Amino acid sequence: MTDAANDQQLLQGSMQLARAIDKARDIMAEAHWVLDSSDPVQEKAAAELQLKNQLVAALDKGFALHDANHPEFRTLDQYNQYGLYNPDNRYHIATISTPGKYVIRGKRGTSADLQIQVGTGEPGFDVNLTSPVTIDQMALAELEVDDDGHFEIIISDTEEGDNWLKNTEVREINGVDKVLKANSILIRESFMDWDNETSGTWYIEREDTRGQPNPVTSPELINHQYQLTSDYLLGSVRGWVKFVEQLRPNLVIDELSKPRETKDGLPGQWNSAGQFPINPDKAIIITVEKSTAHYQSIQVGDLWFNALDFCRRQISLNMAQAQPDSEGKYRFVISVEDPGVANWLDPAGASTSFVFMRWQSVPSDYDVTLAPPSAKIVDFDDLRNCLPNEPRFSPRQRKEQLAARQAASLNSPRGF
Repeated sequence: MTDAANDQQLLQGSMQLARAIDKARDIMAEAHWVLDSSDPVQEKAAAELQLKNQLVAALDKGFALHDANHPEFRTLDQYNQYGLYNPDNRYHIATISTPGKYVIRGKRGTSADLQIQVGTGEPGFDVNLTSPVTIDQMALAELEVDDDGHFEIIISDTEEGDNWLKNTEVREINGVDKVLKANSILIRESFMDWDNETSGTWYIEREDTRGQPNPVTSPELINHQYQLTSDYLLGSVRGWVKFVEQLRPNLVIDELSKPRETKDGLPGQWNSAGQFPINPDKAIIITVEKSTAHYQSIQVGDLWFNALDFCRRQISLNMAQAQPDSEGKYRFVISVEDPGVANWLDPAGASTSFVFMRWQSVPSDYDVTLAPPSAKIVDFDDLRNCLPNEPRFSPRQRKEQLAARQAASLNSPRGF
């Protein structure tokens, strides 16, 4: 093949991705909450942020996670996120294939919670909202470690070892038995203390390719990687638009949903959600009790489920970061202007704040539904009268609070 032909073959993949980016932008621009927005320019900016995040994740999928024969863990961060990335989490993702035996080795860190999910489908949503489907999962309490915290996890079709996860399951779907085969691993480590808790170490290999080199780069391989990237990007963008379109009608404006259990992929997790239009003259007070869950938090995003700049803005707080009031309850304030309270959540320019609350590894003897969170909308100028016992949080304290947040999240490497 001539150099010119080689160049043309290499261009095929990159041009396909360029077309996929344009198509993804069109799909986002047609989302009804963009078309109907009172501030379409700001909403389109939020869409572009989501597109950028999804594009980086798609490139990771195509070029780093494409080869199930030579797997590796990649971590998500503020730049390659999808969905409402939790700032308290460290996510590890890898691609596998079935059949195939995989071994994960590592050492347990000090995270407040840990979940391991083996699934089929992509680790986001596709247009049919069928991804991911959990085939097997493991919670922190189930992970067996030695005296030094080391562990080994086997993923295969035959039970093996103390920490075994199956990669195949027969499940009835629409009245028909279907064999589901795993193609992905998603690990979530959840942290409450950004400064002192540490991540575990994680290494994955496929048993029958251990020590073998991966294929050399070729035009065919590059085009295949671009194809995976393009398909992932379009599927994920379509999926997230459809997901939000179906979710929003089920959320009452200016209210939080009753806590519900998230079973698939996250055993023992409960969540509550709500959507709150942002008005500069109003403040939103969220009240919740501290539970006995291993992990509990609140986070605000936008209608695209962007995890807003959690490094430099306080868009989330867990119960180790938040300050309780004199009654032992936690009161969070969402407002455009700094309200002068410690538990301020910054909407960071979102026209509507999507509020998401999480409880993880909830003990069986604790009922989250008996103490549901509540929301109250008040005039910003009347906020202090609504929170008479809330200590004033000075501008200097806020600056120190945000500086500490920035230092903990942007330290390289991050503690977790």
